[in-house]
Amino acid sequence: MKCEVKLYKAGQVFNESVIARDYQDAREVALARNPGANVVSVTAVFK
Repeated sequence: MKCEVKLYKAGQVFNESVIARDYQDAREVALARNPGANVVSVTAVFK
């Protein structure tokens, strides 16, 4: 599924779109792409 992961790093909040099998996988993929960031939220996208 496609997920929108909201991340926080260096005082900024930004979104990362990822393809993952579940929410935990989406978190791991987003953090691998953005080391040192913190996950704020994960939302499924159905567009």
